Amino acid sequence: MAKQTFGAKRILLVHAHPDDESLQTGHVMADAIARGAEVFLLTLTRGERGKAKLEELKSLEANRAAMGAFRANELKNALAALGVKNYKFAGTRAYLDSGMRIGNLGTPTTPLRLDLMSLAAVSTPVIADDIYQTMVTFKPDAVITYNSRGGYGHPDHKKAHDATAMALRRYRKNVKGKKPQFLVIAEPGERATISVGGEKTAELKKAALSAHASQVTVKRDTFSVFDGVEIRFDQPERLRQASPNFLPWFKPVFRALFGLPLGLLLAYAGAYVHNILADNDRHSPLGLYLALGATASIAFGLRTWRNSRGALYLLNAGMTIAIWWMSRHETFGAFIADDKYGNRYVWFAMIICGIAAIFPKIDLAKWRARTQRAHL
Repeated sequence: MAKQTFGAKRILLVHAHPDDESLQTGHVMADAIARGAEVFLLTLTRGERGKAKLEELKSLEANRAAMGAFRANELKNALAALGVKNYKFAGTRAYLDSGMRIGNLGTPTTPLRLDLMSLAAVSTPVIADDIYQTMVTFKPDAVITYNSRGGYGHPDHKKAHDATAMALRRYRKNVKGKKPQFLVIAEPGERATISVGGEKTAELKKAALSAHASQVTVKRDTFSVFDGVEIRFDQPERLRQASPNFLPWFKPVFRALFGLPLGLLLAYAGAYVHNILADNDRHSPLGLYLALGATASIAFGLRTWRNSRGALYLLNAGMTIAIWWMSRHETFGAFIADDKYGNRYVWFAMIICGIAAIFPKIDLAKWRARTQRAHL
């Protein structure tokens, strides 16, 4: 059962978008201010891809800068209602709201197109450095953000958790004395160690959420962000003690490692199909074309999808390892030695992967924008 007290004196909250702070930690901030604690809010984006609830604000969706400016002003008003004076947006880089889409499995995931400065596209250590610098300046004794799943799964929320955990590990190593607590927002059904808020802070939370009219529907006793899901203002907010684990440091490595088994699989597939001949007078090497086409599709697909070349290097390494092993194995002994199509597959596949690796980052969004401008 969650405790009913939370006595931290210097609280740093890290949120991804304006309105998240009031939706998920409005009670926490109001309670902290009431007992004389210091509160600092760090918001990572200005919510440029928000969807307006009010019809008269729908036009903002077509202008991300205008939406961001509007929501930043809403945040200012919400914090004034809560009594929070210390807040800022992250860094000088002006990270952008990534937005989200619902994937094939029905869960929130990263949009197919991301700007380079979208929060979900930026390297986690870069964002963590901004959070770390805030910690150095503010010196919190408690740090609060989303859980490792990003609450309901928004990619920006996940990034905020990972970057905060990374920053806090670094800060704990460098700070002397008592280490700051790490608290994450407990979702419904999750275990919680702290419960904050109720009737005493409900009016302040309502006032803060009313300031976010572009994103939140406010009624007399309840508020809602998603249609059909209404929450009472006096419902306590629940937090859980967590550990800032080391996984965020290795996530980029884990995400790139899939290139190695993919290269192994691609080499084996190519070895099996490369010598299939078309049933025509010329008996053209259909299998070779299929193998090289698959190699090019996967290699350039990785270059388009990934922000780094790591997965491509591992793809190439996986293919090299598999081909070397097959050339020594009796089943594939002729694959290198006297198979002309096999030799062509090996060399052309390596060349394709090499070209993809050194090729500049393919930004489809920029290409489309240039095409559209060219037709104006």
